[in-house]
Amino acid sequence: MDQSDSEMCNLSDAGVGTNNPMCKCGKRSRILTAFTLPNFGRRFYTCGNYLNVDNRGCGFFKWVDLDICQHGKRVVSKLFEWHENLKTERAQIGTTISNEILKCKIEVAEYKSKMEVASINFEMQLQMQKNKFHAREMKYRVALTCSLVVVAVLMFFPVSNRHSSRFMLP
Repeated sequence: MDQSDSEMCNLSDAGVGTNNPMCKCGKRSRILTAFTLPNFGRRFYTCGNYLNVDNRGCGFFKWVDLDICQHGKRVVSKLFEWHENLKTERAQIGTTISNEILKCKIEVAEYKSKMEVASINFEMQLQMQKNKFHAREMKYRVALTCSLVVVAVLMFFPVSNRHSSRFMLP
């Protein structure tokens, strides 16, 4: 595995086995799996101190598996391409869904605002109608009271003759 392949390698650690060869550090090597396009799925031994691409320990390297045939490489290449297309499509769908969700949230917020304004307007109109009703009710009560006072005055106090009332017969 050359330098450029290992730098682009996503690794899967299969661990340290008792049969693994010793690396240059004197430790048992680890088995990792390459996920680069040319060596996809191939396992290899590497230094037991290997942490990542930037820290490879002593640099010990040996393939465990044989090289993939050309047909296998084409199949892996096509699968890798499909995988990348699916990742792109998934990201686009995710963005579309996020945008639609945002639009829905905005519409709900706008609708909620309109409903709150309509509710406030309705409450104000209801209060105005109540106030008008109470004002009319007060006017009618005053008018009724005044009418009753006038009737009472007319019934109990004589008009021109000191001994007769308006409602008495002549």
